[in-house]
Amino acid sequence: MTGEELALEIRKLLLIEGNMSETQAAKLAGMSQQNFSAKLKSGTLRYLEVAGLLDELKYDLVWKKREG
Repeated sequence: MTGEELALEIRKLLLIEGNMSETQAAKLAGMSQQNFSAKLKSGTLRYLEVAGLLDELKYDLVWKKREG
């Protein structure tokens, strides 16, 4: 997955599933909206930042080994 694909998935999750703006998500992640947007664009969100957002949206983060 590229940084652009990840950014698109996170935006979709926030806006559609979570009914949350980027500004609200940035506050939850403890950063400015500009910094959050820049990290989305560059694909540099840290794992803990993404995990925290998913937790706020009531999602479980699951690691599953691929078959085959």
